Amino acid sequence: MEEASDEKPTFFVAVHVGAGYHSPSNEKALRSAMKRACLSAASVLAKDSGRCLDAVAIAIQVLEDDPSTNAGRGSNLTEDGHVECDASIMDGESGAFGAVGAVPGIRNAIQIAALLAKDQMMGPFVLGLIPPRFLVGEGARLWAKSKGIVLQETIEEADKWLQTERTRAQWQKYKAMLDHVSEKTEVFAAGHSCNVQENAAISDAEASSGDIARENISGQLSMQNSVEEACIMDTVGVICVDSAGCVASGASSGGSAMKVSGRVGLAAMYGSGCWASLRGPFGSPFRVGSCATGAGEHLMKGFASRECCVSSSLSQAGPASACIKVLQSVVEDCDQQGFDRSAGILVVQADASVMGPGNVPKLKAVEIAAAYSSLSFGVGYFGSSMGRPKVNSSVKLKTKAIGFDLSSLVKSDSLSHAGSFACPESHMMLVDVGCGLNT
Repeated sequence: MEEASDEKPTFFVAVHVGAGYHSPSNEKALRSAMKRACLSAASVLAKDSGRCLDAVAIAIQVLEDDPSTNAGRGSNLTEDGHVECDASIMDGESGAFGAVGAVPGIRNAIQIAALLAKDQMMGPFVLGLIPPRFLVGEGARLWAKSKGIVLQETIEEADKWLQTERTRAQWQKYKAMLDHVSEKTEVFAAGHSCNVQENAAISDAEASSGDIARENISGQLSMQNSVEEACIMDTVGVICVDSAGCVASGASSGGSAMKVSGRVGLAAMYGSGCWASLRGPFGSPFRVGSCATGAGEHLMKGFASRECCVSSSLSQAGPASACIKVLQSVVEDCDQQGFDRSAGILVVQADASVMGPGNVPKLKAVEIAAAYSSLSFGVGYFGSSMGRPKVNSSVKLKTKAIGFDLSSLVKSDSLSHAGSFACPESHMMLVDVGCGLNT
C-alpha cells in the first residue's frame, strides 16, 4: 500500500494545430509548438494535485502564444482587418463548460473560458445569481478584467500584438481579391442592359473570379501556385486525461480568414469545438474527450465533438469509427452545398477500470484516433510512459496506424495499413493508437 502511494501519476495529452495544409516551411515551428504544449500540460498532470482543466488551459495558451497557429497571436483577421478570438473548455467529471466568442484584444481567450468553467464548478453566486457559461465580444473582455486577468490597456494595442506580418500580408492579399470581385460585380450590374453576348461574357468573368477568390479565402489554396503557403483551418485543440481517468478538452481559434466581424465560430460552440465526459448517454462509465476543427458552420450544425463521443460510447468499433462516421457526414453535407470540406476530428478514449487505493479509478490505457478530410492535420501526443512527445504535421496522403502494446510502451513505432473511407478529391488519414501507461 505504501508503494502504491509513491507511484508517479499517469497521464495522457493529445493536441492538434488544425486541419488544412501545413507547408513544409512551417512544419518545424508547428512541431515545436505541439511538443511544448504537450510538455506544459504534462508538467501540470505529473503533480498529484494537477487538475485536468488546468492542464488543457496551459497547453492551449502555449499554442495561442505561438504565431504559427491560427489562435491567439497569428490568428486570421476579420474582413475589417482585426483579430477576434473564440475559445471553449469542458471538464468531463463535472460537465462544466466555459466559452468566449468574437472577443477582441485578448492574448489568451482560453484563460477566460477556463475561469468561466471554474465558476460553474463553484455553484450559484450570491443571491442565487447563475454564473455565465458563454460571453462574447467586449463584454467578455470586461469580465476578464474584473476577474484579474492582465490585459493590455487598449484593444488597439492588443490587436497590434496579435497580428503578425504573415497574417497582415494574407489579409491584404484577400482584401485585394475581394475588391477585384466587387468591381467585376459592379461592372456587371452597370452593364446589365448590354446585349446577351456581352452579359454572358461579363457573367463568366465574374463567376470565374469569384470562384478563385472563394477557393483561396476558404483555405484550399491552389497547391500548384502556393506550395509554400500554409493554410491552417480554424481551431487548435487539446485533450488531457489524468491519473484518475478524468478527462478535459478545449479549443481556441482566430476563426476563418476574412470572417465577418462578430462571427462566433466552431471553437466556442457547446458540443462542437470540444467535448469531455466520464459517462455514456445512458449513465454507464465511459471516459472520452474530443475536439474538432475545420469547416466550422457544418461541424457546428452536427455538434461534431459531442457526436463523436456519443457515437464512440454506443459502438463497439472504437473512436476511429466514430471519427469517420461524423466526418463523412460533414463531407457529404459540404459537397451537397458546394462548400469547403476541410475538417479534422481528434478523439481520446480512456480506460480507468482498475481501482487504485481508496477505491479510486486509476488510468490504465488510452486510445487516440484522428481523422481528417483536408490535406493534413497536425497532431501530437504524450503519455507518462513515453520518453518524449510524438508529433506529426506533415502532408500525408496514405492511411497509417501507429500501435503500442497496452502493457508497456514499444520502443519503435510499428506502421501498418488501416482502413479509411474514400472522398472524391480529398485525402483521409486515420491514426489509431493504443498507448499503455506503466503502472
